[in-house]
Amino acid sequence: MWRKRKLTIRVGLLGAGFIGQTHAQAYQSIPGAELVAVADVNREAADKLAEQTGARPTYDVDTILAADDIQVVDICLPTFLHEQCVVQAAQNGKHVLCEKPVALSLVQADHMIEAIRENGVIAMVAQVIRFWPEYVAIKQLLESGGLGAPATARATRLAKAPRWGSWFRNPELSGGAVLDLHIHDLDYVYWLFGRPRTVYAIGTASETGAWDYVVTSLDYGDKKATVEASYVMPDGFPFEMTFRLLGTEGCADYRFRVDGQVGERDSASTELVVYRPGQPPESVAYSQEDAYRAELAYFAQCVSEGRHPTIATFEEAREVLEIALAARQSLESGALIRL
Repeated sequence: MWRKRKLTIRVGLLGAGFIGQTHAQAYQSIPGAELVAVADVNREAADKLAEQTGARPTYDVDTILAADDIQVVDICLPTFLHEQCVVQAAQNGKHVLCEKPVALSLVQADHMIEAIRENGVIAMVAQVIRFWPEYVAIKQLLESGGLGAPATARATRLAKAPRWGSWFRNPELSGGAVLDLHIHDLDYVYWLFGRPRTVYAIGTASETGAWDYVVTSLDYGDKKATVEASYVMPDGFPFEMTFRLLGTEGCADYRFRVDGQVGERDSASTELVVYRPGQPPESVAYSQEDAYRAELAYFAQCVSEGRHPTIATFEEAREVLEIALAARQSLESGALIRL
């Protein structure tokens, strides 16, 4: 049984790339969270981020995974390294935050979950859309009955291919857009509706064999969802994500567009509006807290209080990974996949 008590959370960050930098910046504004060390094989990147945050730089993951003064390991490494690092961190008694997608296979996810359970550590997967204010507001609208019973949902996430790592182009290392990008909206729809009955996907593969454009249909019986993701948008196309939830008593519509990538989110054009029969469109209020900060603050609070997260658990991430892999199976076979 965990004892609930306040404490300082001492964090070791694995990865000084784009998402590692994003997490490092967020920790700076979270009371009680201290970024102690940053590890990256790119020494220049590790040194630069460590200098910016007051952390110490290291150049291999083992140094952080074994450090006595680190309680939490934040894994912002390429997907193919997640399993090894999560398992080793848990075996060393470190609490674990792991970036999405959780793994490349269900076998890897099961190995990670087993290590977490056996060693009794607190762990969460960084599915940031669950903390994105507009998406949170839509979920709250649905749960409060403000849209009536859900009927259909449609999500899109369109982007140029990531430029901050060549490994993204190798489907054996990243899973392609179907795992790396699509997983965001598959996870959000799962958060709203749970596990679908069937999955059917169409799409196109890039020259490397990665499924980098995909449209997936999810059938829940009484409701349906369609989710689109692309890493093949041309230069000049903005990063775009949208979500539309149609219920029996209204429709919530969210739009986000920004030049470049999601890292420029502070300058994005955003809109969240609810449409109801016989009423003028209504702008919806939502939190102004940055989603990445909210995500890390929630996990830090869980560790501080000695409680396991109820949002974005590894068990949930495994279920969402199963849905994403079913989409890939459908892409490869042309068949409807039953879960």
